Amino acid sequence: MAFERILNRIREIKQTLINDRENEVLRIAFDQLALTKLRIQTKGQNSAEQAFAPYTEQYKKSRGKAGYQVGYVDFTRTGRLWANVQPRIIASDIFSATVEIAGQEQRSKDIIAGARKKRGNILEPSQAEKELVRQANRQRILKAFGI
Repeated sequence: MAFERILNRIREIKQTLINDRENEVLRIAFDQLALTKLRIQTKGQNSAEQAFAPYTEQYKKSRGKAGYQVGYVDFTRTGRLWANVQPRIIASDIFSATVEIAGQEQRSKDIIAGARKKRGNILEPSQAEKELVRQANRQRILKAFGI
């Protein structure tokens, strides 16, 4: 009898994890994206936590005249790029959910693709950000089990 209750509880937890998986993974992805944006916009660093290649002198002058900071590359001028980058579920099954973080409009996709050529994948999380995502996912599972 006790064994059956334990099995039923495990089944309930499993079903809850399955039912909540997509919402939870999106929540975690939004948090990871916020950390990536913060790193880029406040420090101008890539996923290896190294400074991005600097602005060209011509673009740096243009940004400075327009009142934008020029000390480091932050991929922020109008704010539209970062407002447009969002996570979305691209695959989901009983065992996993896969999230893609990308620009949703063509202009953002073009900026990200152009940056990739000169500065790498600007949306790539740092090792510290990846570890926080792993911890958040572990916490999600432990919480489901009441641990």
